[in-house]
Amino acid sequence: MSGLADESTSMTLYPLGISRSRDLPHVARESTAGQVAVRWVLADKLAGAAFDAPQVSPTPLQHAAALEAIHRRICVLPMQFAAVPRDEAEIRSLLETRHQDLLQQLDRLEGTCEMGLRVVLPKRPAARVNPSPRTSPPASYLNERRAYYQLHDSLSEQACMTAEHLVRELRDTYRNWQRLTSPPDLLRLAFLVERERVGIFRKCLRASMAGDSGHQWILLGPWPPYSFV
Repeated sequence: MSGLADESTSMTLYPLGISRSRDLPHVARESTAGQVAVRWVLADKLAGAAFDAPQVSPTPLQHAAALEAIHRRICVLPMQFAAVPRDEAEIRSLLETRHQDLLQQLDRLEGTCEMGLRVVLPKRPAARVNPSPRTSPPASYLNERRAYYQLHDSLSEQACMTAEHLVRELRDTYRNWQRLTSPPDLLRLAFLVERERVGIFRKCLRASMAGDSGHQWILLGPWPPYSFV
């Protein structure tokens, strides 16, 4: 990335992620995200990556691109986009205060990536998504509300069964998994996968979904482990 922070300076920085200071030689020193330079703040065994962008806030795309550039080379703990801007002293204080916990997380996530899976649940007979207003006849309104909640419950049950099936079928290809928030008709899962097993994970997923014509799905990643920090 672009450089290391000077102890004597103070500037507005946008936190990006946390890595081990020993790994910085593996990161391209002059790379940037778009036109925004990435700067490292050191604190003993830890290094905090931040955007050096005092005049303009980074975009979500720049944030994701910079994290991906770091993740391709070394382990990084992603920080939330749009975190409150800080100066170097604040970032260094964060690294020092949570030093042991952050090192443990880096140890746990070393050599891994996140694979995101989105599954569109099969469509059922349509119920009104926006039920009639309360000015409708009471019986009609209640019937529509009943159909609406029955559809919601059916989708929720499908999502649970699909998630359980996938977690079971893929159990030997990942370290951990999370179910992420999503609309009722969409299942979103995140899997923590060792980098060297990404190919195996993809192959097993394709085999698991091969005979299933009722679900549309897309696999995304590999990404930094956003869902497991």
